[in-house]
Amino acid sequence: MANLYGKSPFYQISIMLCLSVSLAGLMLGAFRIIAQTGSTSSPQVGVTRREAAGAIVAQQQAEVSPDQGSLQGSIPERQKRYLLKDHLEKLKRDARELADLTKTLQDELNRSNENVLPLDVVATADKIQKLAKKIKGNARGI
Repeated sequence: MANLYGKSPFYQISIMLCLSVSLAGLMLGAFRIIAQTGSTSSPQVGVTRREAAGAIVAQQQAEVSPDQGSLQGSIPERQKRYLLKDHLEKLKRDARELADLTKTLQDELNRSNENVLPLDVVATADKIQKLAKKIKGNARGI
């Protein structure tokens, strides 16, 4: 342990507080792993806390049914159709906005010359890139 004699009381208290909080965190982490696995016996030799935590997470994911988070079992057919239609409309709206932005970018580039490039070109290109990524991600969700 660190030599705390001769140090200021504030320093002594802060070191002791830091050590006690760290120790409490380690102990609570071990208790949580034991509580989640349901075993009160000593941990197996050669198994790290990270591996034990990974096993707990894998067990919890295996317990979740495959269609629990999807639209399959929980939403009626009419609502699914409405959601898909709404999703498609959003994609169309985003695609129109993307087309408008590209047209704006093309106009800005046509107005500029080889010596002057407006700063709006960079901002518009960033918007186009973000919107294209958004459309791509949303299209995968259909």
